[in-house]
Amino acid sequence: MFFAVFWLYFDAYSTTKNKKEIWKWAGFLLVSLSFTVHATVIEQSVLGRSIFGDSSATIAGILQALGFIGIIIGQLVDPLQDEPEVAGLETELTANSSVSAPPSAAADMPPPTKSQPSSSVPTIAEEKPPQAPLPAIVTAKSAYGLVLALPAGALIIALLYLRRATKGLEHHLMPVAVAFFVLFGFELLSLADLASDSTNPTIENLVRPFGWLWMLSHALLFLAALLLGRWVWKYLIKRFQSQLFMLFTTMTLAVFLVTTVSFTFLLMRNIQKSALDNLETAASVLNYALDSKKAETRANAQVVAQNPEVAAAIAAKDHKSLVGLTDTFLETKKQSSLVITNQSGQVLLRAEDPDRWGDSLSSDTLIRRALVGTEGSTIDAKEGVLAPVMLIKTAVPVRDSAGNIAGAAVTGLAIDNTFVDGIKNSTGLDSAIYADNVRAATTFLAPDGKSRWVGTKEEAGAVKNTVLTGGKVYKGSLSVLNRQFLAVYMPLRDGDNAIVGMLFIGQPQSVVLQNAGRSIELTFVVAAILLLLAIIPAYFFSRQLSSQLE
Repeated sequence: MFFAVFWLYFDAYSTTKNKKEIWKWAGFLLVSLSFTVHATVIEQSVLGRSIFGDSSATIAGILQALGFIGIIIGQLVDPLQDEPEVAGLETELTANSSVSAPPSAAADMPPPTKSQPSSSVPTIAEEKPPQAPLPAIVTAKSAYGLVLALPAGALIIALLYLRRATKGLEHHLMPVAVAFFVLFGFELLSLADLASDSTNPTIENLVRPFGWLWMLSHALLFLAALLLGRWVWKYLIKRFQSQLFMLFTTMTLAVFLVTTVSFTFLLMRNIQKSALDNLETAASVLNYALDSKKAETRANAQVVAQNPEVAAAIAAKDHKSLVGLTDTFLETKKQSSLVITNQSGQVLLRAEDPDRWGDSLSSDTLIRRALVGTEGSTIDAKEGVLAPVMLIKTAVPVRDSAGNIAGAAVTGLAIDNTFVDGIKNSTGLDSAIYADNVRAATTFLAPDGKSRWVGTKEEAGAVKNTVLTGGKVYKGSLSVLNRQFLAVYMPLRDGDNAIVGMLFIGQPQSVVLQNAGRSIELTFVVAAILLLLAIIPAYFFSRQLSSQLE
């Protein structure tokens, strides 16, 4: 729109060569260039810091400020088109009519009109080309003074156009004044960006990008553009070449806009899909790590079961000997628990709590299988203080010297925060283990930086239905602890293939978008450059076509 107004003033200047018009068309040209530069600035609240820093926004602000100055000077140096003086005109015309004149002369003399005034009526100056408003600029945080000056500039220009529209003969400029007042409102709302670093959550939510205040300000900008476009279009269509040039420029802009946005959308979709595929692979690696832990617990259980002294102590129900034989087992093997039972399932030893023994675990499926000669592993949940604890358990039969089953050895390994921290150290990804839909271990830290977000439930219906009910892998974008994540959830199954929990692996969506930020910004920069270059052939093509048609 501002380029169209520039062209309107420049076209008038190329005909009249009035040097006063230079300020106006130069000002509107600078403003249109500022919007072109600003087109390369992408909202960084999600993408992170721009690869250009604040340079693009600062350059756009400087160009816009210079454009404001040019338009203001152009308005000040161009005198108002005053209404003609009509006082005494009626008396003079009456007196002239009483003077005798030859009929032929009276018949040939045209009456005074605005286009052909009599000698006593001052000549009305030729109407100047219409003028248009200045757009608002995107604020640059590094140039607060510039940002604060822009609303003042917009208001001054609005008042200057209002003065021209209400005094003299330039009433046609009233829509321009209205458009500038609307832009002044946009500039005022844009100042909210100065408070974007506020630590007050109410203020931060009020001024955040894509919030309701942000949307209101851009609605005002859009309205001002519509008012300006409606005003300038009715003048551009007066000349065929200008009409062709603006049509070609508008179509070129539309093509670049659709192409750039479509390419960015497809780029983001592909990056997101690739990130989710990588997360699914990482989740499979996490599941494989759990299988490795199962194998580790099985090997440790076999070490105990193959010790003949352990078998002899089981046969003798010698609790004291079993305590002595396994007193360093948990520490050296880095296991969470060790349980030894006799052939009937009676507990003879709990290495983690030696004083608690004598109860029966004969109803435990895993132990019952071991007592009939079948080794097995499972993942089970047990109650914890703050959250359930997921435990890998392996049971193996203990045989005496004759090969008969004397009892069972059951080792357990808790899947705690240390385990998921190891995954994050290896992959850089956040992970969690769920008992059903309750988070049992996670890499997510609480605000104190020490405690973990355990004990909370995953209530997303899509996750529960897909993973816990359907037994399938879920992957997609969702909110985790009030932060948007690209996440993969995978079901956890016990030894009977029943679903007992979930594995989570995820990455903040902002990290994925930041990886694409450079490509997105370069795409917009190239599009802006190509748009500027496309204006040149559009001008020559429209001039050639109009000359042939004329």
